[in-house]
Amino acid sequence: MYKYTDVEFKDKVGDKIGNVRFFKKHLRKKGLIGNRQQLSEKHIQMFEEVRRYKSENHTTWDVAFKYGLKSDIHKSVPTSFSRTFIEEGSNNYIEGILSEILETLKMIEKKL
Repeated sequence: MYKYTDVEFKDKVGDKIGNVRFFKKHLRKKGLIGNRQQLSEKHIQMFEEVRRYKSENHTTWDVAFKYGLKSDIHKSVPTSFSRTFIEEGSNNYIEGILSEILETLKMIEKKL
């Protein structure tokens, strides 16, 4: 899965860099991305949902990120969780964190 820099993501969604960074801040608060994790294709869809929420409800970006992300998560998560669904979601999250740690360690190793 391709990871976008903030500038690439900004160009992809056609919005301001400040809104992209604000979006990442809210994703981190909700535990949807790690501190150094970059945005991917699935985040483009989430950003579009938030933008749609903002437009439809005539809210600020802050309100849209708080409640648009919350409603987006509830729409995509089934009401009855199966054990495999939870495990798969956890595994993807853990793999992302481990990949991030590995990349950080590689950068440290290059500097040594």
